Amino acid sequence: MPLRLWRTVTDAYPIWSGEGARLYGQRWNPVGLLAIYAGTSFAISLLEVLVRANRKSPPSGTRFVEAEVPDDVSRERFDPQSGPGWDNRSDKSIAQAFGRDWITSRRSALLIVPSVVTRLDDNVVVNPDHPDAALISVGPETPVALDPRLFG
Repeated sequence: MPLRLWRTVTDAYPIWSGEGARLYGQRWNPVGLLAIYAGTSFAISLLEVLVRANRKSPPSGTRFVEAEVPDDVSRERFDPQSGPGWDNRSDKSIAQAFGRDWITSRRSALLIVPSVVTRLDDNVVVNPDHPDAALISVGPETPVALDPRLFG
């Protein structure tokens, strides 16, 4: 059964490009390396955006895509026991070191990682430079209507 991914964003960059992560770095990639962040459900992909929103009103321009990953796309699961401190909110160096090695070695197209926000859900980092990434089918961008009660 194919893996389904959801990516929710509020920024102006193309939604499936990895450009924002390349410019600013994220938990699993340092500045300069492309990475696309997605969740294994729409809910976790939205929650990952909202936890950083720090707003009193819904962000404008929120949109999402759903992607389908065929079974034969290469994937790797990060073991949290192998990198103590990967989830440190103020110091991303451990996670970024792991991610840098994963991205540059092109070991797989997908890196499945636990959500720092819930610990129960999975996020997926896509390496757009891996050949298998071209096999991922990405649906159309869809606007998200956010309930104002989420913001105050």
